[in-house]
Amino acid sequence: MPMNALNSLIAKACSVSKSILSVASQYVARRPLARLLSTFLCAVIIVIRPFSRFGGQYAFLVLALKELIFGVQENLAQQLELTVLNILGALAGIGISTFAKYIASLAGHDTLGARATCAIFLILISFFAGIIKSRLVRLQLSTRISCFISVWLLTNNIGLPEHVLSDSGNFLWITLSAAVLCLFALIVMMLVFPGSTANFESETIATFALLRQCLSSSLYRVGARETKMPYTHYRQLHTQLLQRSIKINESYSQAAFELRIGRLSLHSIHPFIGIVEHLRRELAWGMAPLKPTHSIPGTPQSPRSGAPSLNEHVHFGHLESHFVSTIEPPALILGRTILEAMKTVEDLISVTFRQRSKVVTPQDAQSVSGSQKTAVHAAERQLKAARDQMREVLRHVFDQVDMQQRAEGKQAHLPKEIFDCSVAAIALLQMGQEMAGALRIAEHVATLYEETSGRLWYPHVSLQWLGVPPGPFIPDDNGELVAVSGGVNEGDIIDVGGDERLTVMEAQQGLAERAFSFTLVKGRPLPAGGLSARYRTYAASASRMSLRMGDAKLWTWKYWSDFVGMLWSTERMLRLRVWLAKRYRKVQHSSHWRHGLKNALGVAVLTFPAFMPEESTGRQWFQSYRGQWMTISYLWVLETNTGATWRTGYLRLFGTLLGAMYSYVAFLICGTNPYGLVALVTLFDVPITWIILKTSITPMACPGSVALPPILLAPYIHPDTGHTILELASIRALMIAAGIVAALLMNSLLFPRHCRVLFLSDTSRTLGLLSSLYLTLSHDMFRVHRTRMHEERRKTLKLELQIRSALFRLSALVKTMQDELSLLPKPLRHYRQVITTMQKLLDLMTGLRKIRENIPRKETVANVFKERREFMSCVCITLFACQHAFHAREPLPQFLPSTRHAYANLEAHVQECINRAREADPRALGLSLVYAFAEQEVMQNLVDTLEELLEVTGRLFGTSAWLTHESHFSRTSTMEEGDHGWYSTFKWED
Repeated sequence: MPMNALNSLIAKACSVSKSILSVASQYVARRPLARLLSTFLCAVIIVIRPFSRFGGQYAFLVLALKELIFGVQENLAQQLELTVLNILGALAGIGISTFAKYIASLAGHDTLGARATCAIFLILISFFAGIIKSRLVRLQLSTRISCFISVWLLTNNIGLPEHVLSDSGNFLWITLSAAVLCLFALIVMMLVFPGSTANFESETIATFALLRQCLSSSLYRVGARETKMPYTHYRQLHTQLLQRSIKINESYSQAAFELRIGRLSLHSIHPFIGIVEHLRRELAWGMAPLKPTHSIPGTPQSPRSGAPSLNEHVHFGHLESHFVSTIEPPALILGRTILEAMKTVEDLISVTFRQRSKVVTPQDAQSVSGSQKTAVHAAERQLKAARDQMREVLRHVFDQVDMQQRAEGKQAHLPKEIFDCSVAAIALLQMGQEMAGALRIAEHVATLYEETSGRLWYPHVSLQWLGVPPGPFIPDDNGELVAVSGGVNEGDIIDVGGDERLTVMEAQQGLAERAFSFTLVKGRPLPAGGLSARYRTYAASASRMSLRMGDAKLWTWKYWSDFVGMLWSTERMLRLRVWLAKRYRKVQHSSHWRHGLKNALGVAVLTFPAFMPEESTGRQWFQSYRGQWMTISYLWVLETNTGATWRTGYLRLFGTLLGAMYSYVAFLICGTNPYGLVALVTLFDVPITWIILKTSITPMACPGSVALPPILLAPYIHPDTGHTILELASIRALMIAAGIVAALLMNSLLFPRHCRVLFLSDTSRTLGLLSSLYLTLSHDMFRVHRTRMHEERRKTLKLELQIRSALFRLSALVKTMQDELSLLPKPLRHYRQVITTMQKLLDLMTGLRKIRENIPRKETVANVFKERREFMSCVCITLFACQHAFHAREPLPQFLPSTRHAYANLEAHVQECINRAREADPRALGLSLVYAFAEQEVMQNLVDTLEELLEVTGRLFGTSAWLTHESHFSRTSTMEEGDHGWYSTFKWED
């Protein structure tokens, strides 16, 4: 028994030691240890009297700025950027506040002019800081430290000349101490733990590896076989690939503006971002897994889905076997060649970008680049041969097939597998083309690696570096970079409450109606609609006509009213009115100006007692209770949308209470002993570091660490606080909590931006963009003279980029929506399904754009114009109905034109035209015939996706039904819907 007890004790000791080592191992890394070292150094510099006296009574704020502003980052580049930008922000705040205090000192101590000067400057600083914080991503912390310092400087010692420079010097020392100590701590730990963290090139390599995994699992499609991989697993792979495609864009936008050492610039591999997205889309529309087909009652069957007879089934099996056996071998060869090309690109990026840790001589660089070039050239040759072989096979795959015999005197039918194989083969050809471009870029990268030497790459200060999008990037509500087209008006993206605004057409008609009271010079009345046409862009060519007044007398009211009206409607006045209307609308509905207003209004209300007379109770309360913490807490919690503010608010509230309780207990333990203070402050940073680095509740850790110095260290710096430690802890926690509550109220009552409202409005707008994209694709297809192709293609690509960016923004809104308080639960699963469905629509439309460049236009467009027009109209009506449902929050109509019915009719006519062309010449069409079948398969998937969209929209908003269960003829009538081309959004099973 004693031996068993000893063994049990040893086992428990080993288990405990393993747990301790496991926890400790999380801290034995560069950033955790650098954080702990910076906290220790800041605490030491506060308690050492010769140094702390430079900060005056605010010396303890070094720890607060360390946590809020200058926190240790992953690498030196990020830390240097953080240090430089935030020191500049601090200097701006100190400089403006010092100037304000100097002006106030001229008015005299505690005079109305002095207090008003400081108050006005503080409000203006808060207003412009709020605008910059919302607009410029990289300057968020810079604006916050400007407000932080301005709040302290402008609410203390108002109008005292002797404190103007001394207070500014204190905060200059505090800022520089926090910045330098955090930078020093990181440099020390970089010497102990050398190496680099995750970077853009690693993200690119990982994305190509995931592309290879997705493609290798999808090659079964070229043989129209069923995969052994579960459908859900493939969807997970594709979801990961979509997230990677977005993340790699974000990584570049951040890494391209950081300090780094290497032979190559990240800009050299930037084109891989677009190639990755193109490959992902081709996998989505061409190589997606096959799902079990389902039929909808009352829906007409397409020519390939009708039930064949026994003889037809035997013939179809022979036709399918011949088709698959012909294209499968070259398709598999092309697929494997694409996989090898992806592997070659991965190896090249890995070799050329991961040589930074050691010295590379020119001879070594030439050897490395030479071997990589050899691999790239070999991959290019193999890829070209595989693509040419695939094209040749596809060009002649139908030459021996007599489509008239297959029809046996009836309407031609084709098995679904031919369409599946066709779209997979075309997708492989497109992927081969993309990888050919990727290999050319890889060869260029290898050449640059050979010709250049190692150097320091530093960011060029520009508006893009600060976060202003020159085109493809804008900041979202969480401060991340989100892709969006630069051509979209900022107000159009964010405004959800602008229903009172005039549309463009309403403005045109208003201008036209106002001008009807005038006549032309020749005396003839203005024709109806004539002026509206001339003001096609609000007020464009008014110089073509001359307005004159009527025949009223000079002294009459009518004369002067007509005179003023004429002046009001002149060309220059109209242009001025339009310009002013645009500027007013932009300012009125700008989220940046609104955020600046909320910033300034909150600061004005919370700091109002600080600018009351010195003898007033409010001023004495503000100084005694240190109301500055209330204002600072408000500035840190106030976010750009309600959901983010609530999440930040309640987490910071819990963190503040945690920090206050720890400070009270720590003061009871060590009092004002400097050694105990340093030890307990550093000890508290251990769990804080774990929360910040290892959990998703970072907003709870920061206020806990910030609440520590004004409670635990303030009595050491300034012993005459006038409060006991319990009162001090309660007061500091109360002030910080009051600022949090004020931010929650401000963002909930003034210009609230609820994520659900933003989501529904942006979804409606995205559906409108999808409709515009499909109209653009159809317009290009119906065009007789193929001119202005560059403008049309640019417009199409711009719409695709806008939609992709909107979808990413919607995903971010759904994540933030979880934090909003609501009496009723939100259907977040349905919202995510809407995003997924719209992503599928975008991928399918992208596939249509690429496929339609090679379809036979006479047989598939010109000869079936009527059917194409009907199908296009059904698609646009379906998208418009869903767009209206999301915009107005109204139910769908019960019956909509059926896209499935229109597609079945179009498909039948297309195949009939193809049959006639093949009858005239058995070798007609060639490769374009495979593109025609691929287009039909993609359009079939588009129809299925539109019906999924209608279903989820109906579940969210319902159906405005008039034919229901209670209707006497409802059951029998709805069975005939398919015959008349209508789709019912009313679900009987509900």
